Amino acid sequence: MTNQTMTLSPACFYNDNQRYFNLWWQGSCLLAVLLSVNILLYFLDPRVLADEALWLKPLKFELSIIIHFVTLSVLASLLSHARRNAKSWKVMTYLVVAFGLFEALYIFLQAARGRESHFNFTTNMESSMYALMGLGALIMVAGSFYLGCLLFREYRSKPDNVLILSSAYGLTVGSVLTLIVAGYLSSAPGANEINANADAIRFPLFSWYLNGQDLRIPHFLAMHMMQIIPLYGLWLSQRRLSQRNGSPYRTQMPILLATGIFSAIVLILFFLAVHLK
Repeated sequence: MTNQTMTLSPACFYNDNQRYFNLWWQGSCLLAVLLSVNILLYFLDPRVLADEALWLKPLKFELSIIIHFVTLSVLASLLSHARRNAKSWKVMTYLVVAFGLFEALYIFLQAARGRESHFNFTTNMESSMYALMGLGALIMVAGSFYLGCLLFREYRSKPDNVLILSSAYGLTVGSVLTLIVAGYLSSAPGANEINANADAIRFPLFSWYLNGQDLRIPHFLAMHMMQIIPLYGLWLSQRRLSQRNGSPYRTQMPILLATGIFSAIVLILFFLAVHLK
């Protein structure tokens, strides 16, 4: 990694001795196998659950968790060797990967049974598993937030590195917004219900309702802020912004502005959905 452009270091993919893929990529490979099976079932199994194709939900979650794992692996490679190999980050890595795999597998198995994985309190087992999924989601978001905090510390020693700064903001702010939206979605009575008729306009593939009530839209944007803001920082770094401006303060402004605008969009969509229900 240079100050202004991104070159993926071996730490992004391999363990310290470069003998095998690190835990993030091992988890991603396992999910990729599950995803391949899921795609096949999506085309072979015509069943429908909750007004959408049965296998669409596990497919979306598998993709989302893979993206999350890869994002944390890539951005963790921006850390110094000492921070990346600290016990606290290694423990967090094991927790996030374990809960991510658990969530994907449970959602897959529930789809195979033709039953809902979320908001399903029909049996004691399903209620317990849903609560455990909630804990898993909290752990995964905590992992991204913690990495963002580590990157803020890293930025102190590299104040001209736009990519590190954008990654820190994307992970921390994206994690907080995800907790706000997901917390309301999972706890408020009727938050997952949408008043729409059968011919309501829906977003292709994602099956989102476009009547302003669907909290899944701000939830999706909040989660993927963790990729969008770092990618914006990567674009800025390739333009050698900090070299032109010569001021760390002026280097920070585009990142702060982008983070603020994106956060405002998420919050507006969130409050709109809450108000329209």
